[in-house]
Amino acid sequence: MERMEVGSVVEVTAGKEKGSIFVVVKDFNTRQVGIADGRHRKLSNPRKKGIKHLKRLGKLEVLPNRDRLLWESLSSYRGS
Repeated sequence: MERMEVGSVVEVTAGKEKGSIFVVVKDFNTRQVGIADGRHRKLSNPRKKGIKHLKRLGKLEVLPNRDRLLWESLSSYRGS
């Protein structure tokens, strides 16, 4: 299993968010992380997700501290 770092850009591979792009914002333990995208999942309330259901796409240089900035920084990964 691959270790996910805070700031990693990930795609969800299972669950209701399948195909969505998020950023790891919190590390709960070796198997679960908190993910947010700035629009549907805010930085203040990240979604707890198992890392086996995530595919790493890249890493952000700096983790934005505002939801709008996080959403905008993910636009290049979403293709929009």
